[in-house]
Amino acid sequence: MLPESNLIKNEIIIRELSLPDDVKLARKSLIRWLALSLGLMLPNESRKLLLDVLESLVFFHTKNHMPTTKEIITKIEELAGKPPYNKAVYYHLLRLKEMGLISRKKGQYLLGDVPGKKLNEIIRDFYVLKMSHIFRNMDEAAIKLEDSYKL
Repeated sequence: MLPESNLIKNEIIIRELSLPDDVKLARKSLIRWLALSLGLMLPNESRKLLLDVLESLVFFHTKNHMPTTKEIITKIEELAGKPPYNKAVYYHLLRLKEMGLISRKKGQYLLGDVPGKKLNEIIRDFYVLKMSHIFRNMDEAAIKLEDSYKL
């Protein structure tokens, strides 16, 4: 028996969502839509802080600025109208970093891993890279399995 849970290196959740016109009208709606589409949150979940962290990262990304944690927290406070629970902000940043969607260099955060990319390219490249790793192993296993029946 294989210890399946020990074999799992990573999971990818990506959802196909319709994109109605009313979602396109507000930043908050687009941020939530992206978070749902990227599998960062479940449907009907209300992780407001995660959405604020994501929105602050997108804000700084559009300004070509790599923010520090302090700058992210200040932006979240501005977005939410109240100070966030700092430990939870660190948790979401770490989770996004471990996922590979953001990187941290010299105490500054960056969507993706190189400055200057458009957001859609960052997201697409992130998933294409993850999928290529997954398919490499799937291909090897499928070929090995198919070959085993030819013996």
